[in-house]
Amino acid sequence: MRIKEDIPILGKVTVNFLDLSAKLYQHYIDINEIDRQKNTAHLGLISHAFKNSNHSRFDYLILQCVISELIENSFKGTTNAQGNITINGKKHFGNDVIKTWILLSNFGHCKNTIGDEKTILLHCIQNKTYKRKLLNCVKDARLKKWSEEVIDSFDYISFHHIISFIRIYKTFTRRVARQNELFNAYKLLLLPEEENEQIASSIQISQLKNLYYILRDISMISLDSRNSSLPFNLDILSTVLSLDSFEHKYQNKRISIILEPLISILCDNLYLNIKSQTHQRSYEVNASKIIGTDVIKSLNIALEKGLYNPTVCNLRHFLRIQLNKKNMVFEEISNATRQILTVKKGITGVEASMDLNPFSEERVIDFYTADNFKVKYFSTFIYNIGNIILEQIIGTAKNEFNKTKKINEIIDENLNVLPISEAQKIDFKKPIKEHIRSNIKKALLTKNLPIFKNILWAVLRYHLNEKYHFDINNHNFGKYDYFGVKVAGLNPLKENLDKAIASEKDIDRKHELNQLKKSAYRKFDGTVLICLSRIKIYNYSLAPDKRIVTDIDGVVLKFNHKELILELHEGKNTAKPVKDAIKDINAKLFKTIDKKIKGVKIKEVPNYGAKIYIRHKK
Repeated sequence: MRIKEDIPILGKVTVNFLDLSAKLYQHYIDINEIDRQKNTAHLGLISHAFKNSNHSRFDYLILQCVISELIENSFKGTTNAQGNITINGKKHFGNDVIKTWILLSNFGHCKNTIGDEKTILLHCIQNKTYKRKLLNCVKDARLKKWSEEVIDSFDYISFHHIISFIRIYKTFTRRVARQNELFNAYKLLLLPEEENEQIASSIQISQLKNLYYILRDISMISLDSRNSSLPFNLDILSTVLSLDSFEHKYQNKRISIILEPLISILCDNLYLNIKSQTHQRSYEVNASKIIGTDVIKSLNIALEKGLYNPTVCNLRHFLRIQLNKKNMVFEEISNATRQILTVKKGITGVEASMDLNPFSEERVIDFYTADNFKVKYFSTFIYNIGNIILEQIIGTAKNEFNKTKKINEIIDENLNVLPISEAQKIDFKKPIKEHIRSNIKKALLTKNLPIFKNILWAVLRYHLNEKYHFDINNHNFGKYDYFGVKVAGLNPLKENLDKAIASEKDIDRKHELNQLKKSAYRKFDGTVLICLSRIKIYNYSLAPDKRIVTDIDGVVLKFNHKELILELHEGKNTAKPVKDAIKDINAKLFKTIDKKIKGVKIKEVPNYGAKIYIRHKK
């Protein structure tokens, strides 16, 4: 079967489908699957967050098929040739099998892709009856087991394959031989090579899978980077033609060293972009309310029109934190997701989500407020977030301890053969244990505590009117850090503040830092965060020479299970510091506070200046 299509990047193209893929493409035609995919955005909800990202699922499918043909025509007789493969005694062209995988893989994607698929997967995890009904739709024992593993590991990227299995059963009703033919091809893609040795040669399977994933990555990078206005793109033709120069797997040389960093950039700046994640979580919350218990009905809705209106977004992003998955208390994603959802404990109108960049192993954790969020819950919201981060400190400590566990075992093993007393062994291990303890503390300070800085910025942003923006004066300090925190027995705040005051040469700035010290050192049973840099507040709607509205000399944030206190300091090294500071606050800083914030006070700081004082009680 030979078809002609017009797609982004390449324009008018021709694709040949042979045998397996031809029969499956004809099935696409028979059930109007082509029209469905032409009306499905490849990036799903992201196409609503980024308006230019509107290329279709079908564009992506055809581009993969074209690249498969380019590889087939360019590398016959080389190690990257697609060649032939024998499946259950029948010989097939490798190119035909790859195109069949492409068609099968795209067959299960829903109208809003990850939006619908992740929502249904979340529903499976939360509703065991729904999960059981969905798995019962997969009759093949091995694929059913694979499907359950996907659900239990919260692998939403692979969930569309399960929907594809169910669609094969549904649209090839009573054609068991055809179903088995497609499932045998599917197993070659999804299952480990050693499990498919009775179906086909593991070496041939490995080669075809490698090429499939390469052409999939090339297609993804080319389309998604081009239509999302990211400042890079991939030349398809030159990449394919140079494939043989990079892809020598027996010499441990792979083109993935070029492609994977680009996909990682796409992950960070497109798939995991804050706008994308906000739309995704809002969609999940809204769509989950209407899924119901009928698996086939909910899948049909998700495939044809989507579970919910993708243009509706009821959430506002509040805070993002990033952690390597090894520095989280739960590495397993379903448990980690349940843990971050404890942010909703005791309050309404807040949400959270978590996702992963698989190349950097960085998890992004996002917190949101909904349209119905009330300011009276603000202190509890921040306290809950603080608790979640505190629990990640346990994860970091555990990770650092595991790194040194082997060292301890080797030391003990060698000390036991030496003719020394137990007291000498203890003396020998003492400095080593101190070093390990020091490394764990250092890891906490560098990997966990900076996250609290993001809380400080988020709280400040929440209290300012939307038309105002802020930035700190200096991002790099040679002698001290501009941020301090006291939390969970760790107190680098005092060290940073003392260093700042001692090293500051500017008399006025030293005066302002001493004012911060009075507040930061005041006894408080909870977490204390401070910013030691001046913060400028801007109004970008004004002319460039008038954009700086005012500045804040320092910020102190304190919170515990009972209250949250935010202080914006204004110091004046003048004859009348309190009077001058209050006058300056009333004239400039006070008007930048958002009207939703109630009970804003101006308090004197004797001999130093004044401060805006905002207290949220539980």
